Amino acid sequence: MALSCNNTLFPKPFFTSCSSQTQGTHFSDLPQPTKQDTIFKIKGPSTLSGHITISGSKNASLPLLAATLCCSGTSLLHNLPNVSDIQAMASILSSLGAKVDAFDGKMMVNSDGVGKVEVDLEEMKKIRGGFFVIGPLVARFGEAVVALPGGCNIGKRPVDLHLRGLRALGAVVELRQVLVLQCYRDGKVWARAANGRGLVGGKFRLDYPSVGATETLMMAASMADGTTMLSNVAKVMEPEVVDLARFLTDCGAWIEGAGSDNLIIRGKRQLYGSECVIKPDRIETGTFMLAAAITRSCILMSPVIPSRVSCLIDKLSQAGCKISRLDQQTLQVSAHPSHIGYDLKSFDIKTNPFPGFPTDLQPQTMALLTTCTGSSLVEESVFDNRMTHARELQKLGARIQVSGRNALVYGFDEGSSLQGSRVIARDLRGGVSLILAGLAAKGTTQIHDIAHIERGYENIDMKLQNLGADIQRLTLTPVPLLL
Repeated sequence: MALSCNNTLFPKPFFTSCSSQTQGTHFSDLPQPTKQDTIFKIKGPSTLSGHITISGSKNASLPLLAATLCCSGTSLLHNLPNVSDIQAMASILSSLGAKVDAFDGKMMVNSDGVGKVEVDLEEMKKIRGGFFVIGPLVARFGEAVVALPGGCNIGKRPVDLHLRGLRALGAVVELRQVLVLQCYRDGKVWARAANGRGLVGGKFRLDYPSVGATETLMMAASMADGTTMLSNVAKVMEPEVVDLARFLTDCGAWIEGAGSDNLIIRGKRQLYGSECVIKPDRIETGTFMLAAAITRSCILMSPVIPSRVSCLIDKLSQAGCKISRLDQQTLQVSAHPSHIGYDLKSFDIKTNPFPGFPTDLQPQTMALLTTCTGSSLVEESVFDNRMTHARELQKLGARIQVSGRNALVYGFDEGSSLQGSRVIARDLRGGVSLILAGLAAKGTTQIHDIAHIERGYENIDMKLQNLGADIQRLTLTPVPLLL
């Protein structure tokens, strides 16, 4: 159903779609030629076909790697994705003194040799997930010094819930930050057990059911002395929380409360290394489902866990896609005209914690909606700055109106017409939305700053090539400007 522009939701859009005279990327918007720039060059429109293998979950892997610091002995993790975030996390563990061996998609970690409790500042700047180590370090070693996390600039993601939760478990926590241009930068967190030995059980209620804070406090409480009660946590049916709880339990932790927003954790003096297999990445699964839809193609993907992408399955089915479960781990997604008989229809989304619509699939879905009929409302309820990809999609010809956390997306019959251009990947998921748009666009699309994309997608260019896409990774040599 087509949507009208609600003046309450969209009182003053801070940017609107580019006109034919202004469409494209201004030179000042592009990375300046001071160093080599690796880009993706895509020639579209593309039609995809074939089978794609889904990698292990990046979002599940990071807290699991941090959890190995809780364990005596060796832990073995299988099916880790080969992405830069995982490499950065492995570097953080190594810098603390853990022995890390990576081979054939596996990683073996032994943290018995950890001799430091301060994480390297430059490593922490690379990924937000590095902050997970604060819980295990304080719980097992009694102290931690951790820089404030890096990662994508998609809005406020405060760590106050992590810190207040640690205080409730008997930690003394001090946050020191440097004020630069009215923004706090390069801050560090000092945390130590008040009793000089380790954490103690306590009670803590989260103001918001944050997945990251839940995972940090689960790890910390697993080694605290006594019983911890956590309430209003991210529900243990949240996939990444499920995976972490299962691993900690296998290591000897006692965690009760599965399926609820309350956790009871009885701490153990010692946990032991264990083995686990990382589940398939539900966000990569969703991204390739959306790739099939935006290119009006038919592709197969495995291994997948359909229940973890059920919300997207419902939305794509509503749009007109044909989605079939061929076996327990294989999905076929088709938007090919010969299969569906009509074009895809618009639909609305509002991001929410699992089992709601994933915020990490919002940018990719916005790209798809520009190619559907009618108009769609996109509401971002998780992050406050996850709309920057809309400006880049506009450079490709999308007609999008944004106000705060809401976006009104016009389909191809209401002004959107994707054409190749030069764009910038400003964050991980926003960057991959540009790949999807480039696959559907007419002409050539160049995507700069692709390091953001490589933080969370393993060999995405090669996977798309195997499906028939014309996508290349190119390194541009800087050319001095003659003034």
